[in-house]
Amino acid sequence: MNDVPRCARKHGTISIVDGDDPRGWTQYSLAPPQKLLKVLVQRSGCFNIVDRGSGLQAAQRERDIGGDLGLQRGANVGQGQIKAADYVLQAEVQGANSNASGSGVAAGVGGLIGGPFGGLVGGLRSRKMEANVVLSITNVRTTETLATEDGYAAKNSLSFGGGGGVFGGFAGGGVVGGGYDNTDIGRIVTLAFIQAYAKLVTGLGYTNPGDTGTAEAAPAKTFTTQGPVALRSAANAAGKVVRTLPPGAIVYPTGNKDGMWWEVADENDNVGWVLNSKLAPSR
Repeated sequence: MNDVPRCARKHGTISIVDGDDPRGWTQYSLAPPQKLLKVLVQRSGCFNIVDRGSGLQAAQRERDIGGDLGLQRGANVGQGQIKAADYVLQAEVQGANSNASGSGVAAGVGGLIGGPFGGLVGGLRSRKMEANVVLSITNVRTTETLATEDGYAAKNSLSFGGGGGVFGGFAGGGVVGGGYDNTDIGRIVTLAFIQAYAKLVTGLGYTNPGDTGTAEAAPAKTFTTQGPVALRSAANAAGKVVRTLPPGAIVYPTGNKDGMWWEVADENDNVGWVLNSKLAPSR
């Protein structure tokens, strides 16, 4: 779930709307999700976006000016030029749990845009850091709902030390705003929407699973202990034992390494060092 899916061509025009219940995002002081989805959809290249919000209101003001005051000769703001939407994409945040503080990851990620993905996940320490979202797409002409997909993201479902991904793929810093690039839960909601959007466009046949840029192309990197493993406070055998991991425990590398020693986090948020010879890639 490291990247926004990419389409080789446009598949029509789309308008993005928010779900009916705003509590899913307002309780964490997040902006309406259409603000985020506009960035994700534009980056994917799957649709042309038609603005039915503040952009349309601003355009209408320009038209009103033309009608009331007159525009310069040659100005082309006449009737019959607004493009129709082929589809409507509705975004809902069904549930999210977290402290909404941005301090945990702000130092590791330079905003939503441009920071290292490993820094994002390495800073998340709340066990309840998770979000559930839903995206549905409707054909405007037939009113048929073509697809509905859910997305889920949590700290322990992400790739530690993945590098790049969606957060490294955008250009500039703080492009999304609205709490999605400076709060922990905002970033988790973002990743949940990326997962839902990837499932949606793949299910519609706009992208192929495993294509470059799709969610399945870069799965989360987790490892499984091959026996009892001591999780130590330092990268050496003399380090204090934080806990002993049982066989089959899932761990998430943070990206920090010292020879054969890897820094990892377990599913209970304990962070420490283990020998990589005691680990195997999770299946």
